[in-house]
Amino acid sequence: MGLRNFLSRRRTPAAAKPWSAAPATVTERAPLTPAQQADLEEAWAELRQAAQEAGVKSFRACTRDGSRWEENLDSVRAMTRTIKGIQKDTTEGPKDP
Repeated sequence: MGLRNFLSRRRTPAAAKPWSAAPATVTERAPLTPAQQADLEEAWAELRQAAQEAGVKSFRACTRDGSRWEENLDSVRAMTRTIKGIQKDTTEGPKDP
């Protein structure tokens, strides 16, 4: 079957079934301990400072598994590293390969 035949082919009712996407499963996390909560608050302070220094007004982020990244220490620190990395690359200019 050529590409032209494939593109002009009509869909049969059996082939027209809608896609069914499996919903993302969200795993429940255990409540944070006071030490973990303090670490998370410190990471958020670092993220706010990095965003302010870089001139970031707002950003959006999501996870692949549907969990809340805002409550994950590693995710908050990763966002901070990303913002700082972009700011560093922007101020240093293009790099020669």
